[in-house]
Amino acid sequence: MIKNLKAWGREMKSIIGDREIIASVSGGKDSTAMVLVFKEAEIPFKCVHMDTGWEHEETEKYVLDYLPSVVGKIEILRWKGGGMAELVKEHKGFPGGNMRFCTKVLKIDPLRNYFLKYEIEPINAVGIRSSESQARAAMPVWEYNSTLRCETWRPIKFFTEQEVIDIHKRHGVRPNKLYLMGAERVGCWPCVYARKSEIRMISEIDPQRIELVRQLEYEVQLERKNKDIKLGTKGKYVPTWFIHKKAGWGINKVVEWSKTKLGGKDFEPFMPPSGEEGCMRWGLCEGVDLPSDKKPRKKVKEKLR
Repeated sequence: MIKNLKAWGREMKSIIGDREIIASVSGGKDSTAMVLVFKEAEIPFKCVHMDTGWEHEETEKYVLDYLPSVVGKIEILRWKGGGMAELVKEHKGFPGGNMRFCTKVLKIDPLRNYFLKYEIEPINAVGIRSSESQARAAMPVWEYNSTLRCETWRPIKFFTEQEVIDIHKRHGVRPNKLYLMGAERVGCWPCVYARKSEIRMISEIDPQRIELVRQLEYEVQLERKNKDIKLGTKGKYVPTWFIHKKAGWGINKVVEWSKTKLGGKDFEPFMPPSGEEGCMRWGLCEGVDLPSDKKPRKKVKEKLR
């Protein structure tokens, strides 16, 4: 933890010089903590949000309606072709493994195009912490990014999760509601790299999103089948959302697997509801209204048309 943020801010400003700090805000706890650090350290910054068209509606509301009142204007960046659903249809397949084209097209490319508008290269500030994974622990605090053509800065790299929660409380900033429902991460909903517990949670609190994945799998598989018939060939694999995790398993089977014990063979009849510890983790006691299964998410459905 940085002991004296104001003193640290003065030191950082001497390094930053006349470059603009562009803070990537995802709607998650870490990027929010990062901009709160900037505010407390009195470091000027601008916020951008990469809209993938695949976030939960609570994340969209958090970024569009709530966070601007805390951090100021947030500029929304998007791929000109649409969002995740449109990208999957264009590729006639799903990202994953060695084909993680979603990150490049939906996040990196829009951000690079935004940065190229600056005469003086800006600084790309991201809320990544070492304790999240071994890969992130290996990332330096500062490094030059040749793709974005600027320096990337990870100012909260050594923060603990508790320190992230504490700075939210210190500034009176509420977290994304998904954390109170039990989510450990927010962002793409679901990510192709979602954990077993995350898949289970999404199936419980947001069955409409599972249905959208099911619809995408059907459309992509039909497209591939028609192409094979036309060419007189046979596809090498059945395209599914989690093909890199469970080859050939459609979303229905993956959701069923997510409800099993370790090993994936037996169902856990007394498994506690997802999110039971969400409020306790953040030191909050108030109840959380879960999205109703009966209310259609018009905004998300329109993206699949």
